[in-house]
Amino acid sequence: MNIDLFDYKFDEKRIAKYPATDRGEAKLLAVDVRNFKMEHKKFYEITEFINKGDVVAVNNSYVKKARIFGQRASGGKVEIFVTEFPMKISFPLKLKAILKSHKTVREGEEIAVSGRRPDIQNPQAVFKTIKAVKNYGGGNYEILIKTKQAHDYIFGKCALIPLPPYIKRAAEKTDDLYYQTVYADGSAGFSVAAPTAGLHFNDKIIRRIKDKGGIFTAVSLNIGLGTFLPVRTADIREHNIHKETYSISKETADAINNAVKSGNKIILTGTSTVRCLESSTGSDGGAETFPCENIETALYIYPGYKFKITKNLITNFHQPKSSLYIMICALIGIDKTRAVYEEAINKGYSLFSYGDAMYLYNI
Repeated sequence: MNIDLFDYKFDEKRIAKYPATDRGEAKLLAVDVRNFKMEHKKFYEITEFINKGDVVAVNNSYVKKARIFGQRASGGKVEIFVTEFPMKISFPLKLKAILKSHKTVREGEEIAVSGRRPDIQNPQAVFKTIKAVKNYGGGNYEILIKTKQAHDYIFGKCALIPLPPYIKRAAEKTDDLYYQTVYADGSAGFSVAAPTAGLHFNDKIIRRIKDKGGIFTAVSLNIGLGTFLPVRTADIREHNIHKETYSISKETADAINNAVKSGNKIILTGTSTVRCLESSTGSDGGAETFPCENIETALYIYPGYKFKITKNLITNFHQPKSSLYIMICALIGIDKTRAVYEEAINKGYSLFSYGDAMYLYNI
């Protein structure tokens, strides 16, 4: 199955550099997949598709500030991108990270993290250190943060929100707010990329769903840096998919299972929620969802996959040749996916993490 089947053309100006300041005002392309009819709406109108007893499932993983800029003893700059965080933090704390510097960072080297390093003119400058413990090659390292005090300083005062590389700008203070869902829960788990379909929900929309008798519930899948990696193999089936950790509470599992039994819709929000719930259902092909905690999944969804729970999906528009775009092709077909993206691009929809959304239903 050739990777070129999952390519499409777009103007880079369509990539959203900033979010809509009113989350619910993003565009929404509503697609009746079976009848293949498309409607152009605003995201807040998603409530029109939700009835009493329907379940809206979202990913409430919390985006951790993961991009850190430091300085070597030589004066050289280092960019540190933490690629995964443990659920439980203890010290000394070891983390996986990508380190970028003009020259290779040595094992055992200490990197100073601060606005400025202390010097003769600024002897009282506060800084903490991160130690490069092991070099795995390709810029991948194990790093060490020795104390809670250092951790709190680094991630509280120095680290930045890890905006995707295609946004091509430095993170700003407003990204702390907008690159986080309104229901993100730090106790549920940490991600290094936002579950972006959920960025469009605001408190008013969630309240409207509940007022209509809909059930708004959460799973947690900790999104890793692998979500941004393109599929580089000529045959997509040879791609080595990244692993991620997920959890599902009994309350959420019960809500979903009850909706299945009663014939109500289950509306999944985002490809991370799809990956979570498709991983959790029975291996016998049944649609029952099982509660679990900190389970690892390497589920790779591409055309030919038999979906067990995903019949309605809210999602953003994804990069060409990505595993996320391939997942949408598996869900509604390659030709329909191409037609939906062509419609969105022709109508001026914005793309990717801070971009507009689509709602695929009646699949």
